[in-house]
Amino acid sequence: MPSVTSNSVSGCSLFNVRKLNAARYLHGTSSTSTIAGFPDELLSAIFHNATHDFHDCYDAIFQATTISHVCQRWRNVSLSTSSLWTVIVLTFPTHRNQIFRTVNWLARSRSRPLHIYMDFRDPAWNWDEASHCFGWKNMENVMRLILPHAHRWQKVELLTDTWAPIFTFLSYSSRLKSTPMLEDVLLSRCNAFFAAKGELFRPAAMRLPISWFGGGSAFHSLRRVSLAGVHVNWTNSGLSGLLELELKYHASEVMPTLHEFCDIISACPELERLSILGWGPQLNVDVAPKQRTLYLPHLRVFAFGFIDVDYAIDLLSLFHFAALKTLSLEDISSSLDPLHPCDASRLLEYLAAAHHGSCTTSAHPFPCTTCGPYPLSVLSALELHGLTSCEASLRCFLEETMALDHLVLSGLDKTNLQAIIPDLITAALCPSLLDLKFNDADSTTTALLTSLPAGTVRNPHSPPMRVVINNTSEDESHDLVLALRAAGIADIFTGNDIS
Repeated sequence: MPSVTSNSVSGCSLFNVRKLNAARYLHGTSSTSTIAGFPDELLSAIFHNATHDFHDCYDAIFQATTISHVCQRWRNVSLSTSSLWTVIVLTFPTHRNQIFRTVNWLARSRSRPLHIYMDFRDPAWNWDEASHCFGWKNMENVMRLILPHAHRWQKVELLTDTWAPIFTFLSYSSRLKSTPMLEDVLLSRCNAFFAAKGELFRPAAMRLPISWFGGGSAFHSLRRVSLAGVHVNWTNSGLSGLLELELKYHASEVMPTLHEFCDIISACPELERLSILGWGPQLNVDVAPKQRTLYLPHLRVFAFGFIDVDYAIDLLSLFHFAALKTLSLEDISSSLDPLHPCDASRLLEYLAAAHHGSCTTSAHPFPCTTCGPYPLSVLSALELHGLTSCEASLRCFLEETMALDHLVLSGLDKTNLQAIIPDLITAALCPSLLDLKFNDADSTTTALLTSLPAGTVRNPHSPPMRVVINNTSEDESHDLVLALRAAGIADIFTGNDIS
């Protein structure tokens, strides 16, 4: 029976604890080269790495449980390794065994920082707010379980279908005086419908905002916040010093005022990532947004999903992102109301024009394409989702992205795809492109790629490009590969769920 050397376990990724046979180590040789000879401290470190090498919380709890059931020694070491038990997972329906597991894990984790992951969505829910099986009372029981450990919360994620559990979480968290370890808060009411134009927040009786986490005074280390369909008391939100902020799928009536929003953004000068999907601040028509400029010198990633083009342009006129590297644009209205998508032409034209802003420094007396509020010429990554626009507007916009490395397209209308696909392949557009990805490619996209016009050949002076086409059948993939290879593209990936 071969031994397991120290080299084979130097990293947690080199073995899979799911397949470990306890008898192999219990009855192995007494040589110090076997894992049985490892000191408890080293074994504990290996266990820690094995349970912290996953992005999925479910994997983390599975690994910890598996390790603790291999043999008696592993169980003793794992139970004494507090870092193995720091991911707390609660899901719908909350059976008694989940509660017992949570109580045990909270005790085993001792004083370690906690990742609290709660997913109370019901796949069988009928979209009636009052009929959901997980309500405020269920959430109250959960809060009583985890609230005594709030001083150890490091990351809190809560996903629900309805508002009542979120309301309960916000109400209980408003009593907290200090959460010194809390860095990440992600709260999501998973219902994008409320972002539709003209929609009001429901239930109306719970519309009033709550000053969560002691009116924001409980935050000491907060760095990342994502609020999806969740509003708080924006005046006393405690949102300052953030590195990442995401606001998405809110009813417009519960969003912060322009003054409140500007205060939040101004309090986060180091912000690196910003996502606004749906509605941002309430823009008073009597106050011109252009009178306020929100300069974020460190912002590198901006994701923007819009419902109304006029509002979108007014909102974008607030910002100045001189260091922007990754931009994502999405027409959310196209998914909420597919029959009435926005015409994004004016939005694309605005961004292209804003790109040619004028510098305020004497070093650049003429219009400068790198110091404008949206420096398209130095973008490295761009995503366009569900956009409908005139051909000229899209081409004009893409012509500014001369340094683009990565481009993702999904849900573009046929006219625009016809206008840009051949030139993207030949490098007449985006000449520096290294990766071109078509997400959720439909029959129109695959047909256009398969039937590229005669003479469509990639410029040999441009860098080699990889083309990825998601959601294609085996027959489509064969024809796509032949067509793209004929156009000079050698690096081609087709199929489903390709990264």
